[in-house]
Amino acid sequence: MFKPMFRHLSTCLATTALLTSALLSAGMANAAPASQGAIALPADILAAKKIKIALFAGFPPMAWKKPDTNELTGVDVELANYLSKRLGVAVEWQEVSYESAINSLVTGRVDMAFSLLDAPEAADRLDYLPYLTSGMQPYALASHAPIASALDICGLKVGANRRNGFDAAMRKWSDANCLPAGKPAVQVQATDGTATARLDLKQGRVDVAVQSSESVPTSMALEKGTYVTIGTPLNSLQIVAAFPKRSSVLRDAVSQALKDAVADGSYATALAKYDLGNNSAADAILAH
Repeated sequence: MFKPMFRHLSTCLATTALLTSALLSAGMANAAPASQGAIALPADILAAKKIKIALFAGFPPMAWKKPDTNELTGVDVELANYLSKRLGVAVEWQEVSYESAINSLVTGRVDMAFSLLDAPEAADRLDYLPYLTSGMQPYALASHAPIASALDICGLKVGANRRNGFDAAMRKWSDANCLPAGKPAVQVQATDGTATARLDLKQGRVDVAVQSSESVPTSMALEKGTYVTIGTPLNSLQIVAAFPKRSSVLRDAVSQALKDAVADGSYATALAKYDLGNNSAADAILAH
């Protein structure tokens, strides 16, 4: 997640504690049924009566602040609200950059993080719970000459976010698809974030940009008629909630709460609200 149009946050904003009473009024449409049993939590979470969650506040539709009210919104916020109700604790957001999230988890600054990609290089330090599917979605300006299929990207300049590894993934895709088809390699232009790749696209420095598929509908809705997608995502990725290895009790608690959200319909409601039905990982949640 993931991810994708992550914008570097040069400074961390003040911690915002979201008390359970506030979450009850702003939460998802389907609250956890009272008949569901209590879920065990770690002693430190129970004592603090809150979960500290890493927040990437510039990543719609996962989490962002409404310009007119500065209110947090997004599917991650919806799911956190559900966790708060189901687990009986408040949520305290800690705003961090995507690059610093793993360190924040390992050092204990936060208890968990949403919207990370399943990074193998951190698997020795973190446990992952998949909760959405994703992939690199290529798109171009609507004014660009039509690009009919993914293979027609070969030989073109493609802007790809280096901060989430999409530049390397794009080169890998090119090696596996363009060269065997006798086509020239993709000219990958590594950018400092997805927003920069999109700006390069608008300014004609690249022909195509790629970003995580869950964020594409929001980008297209914000700038109607500006972009056209090219085929389907070029690969398959998982967006995960991440936990330090030592936090297996919290990981299992969140896993159970997410299963309950799938079972009572709250998960599907949250995804539908942000046009993420195609990114559902309900089967993976239930199987985990």
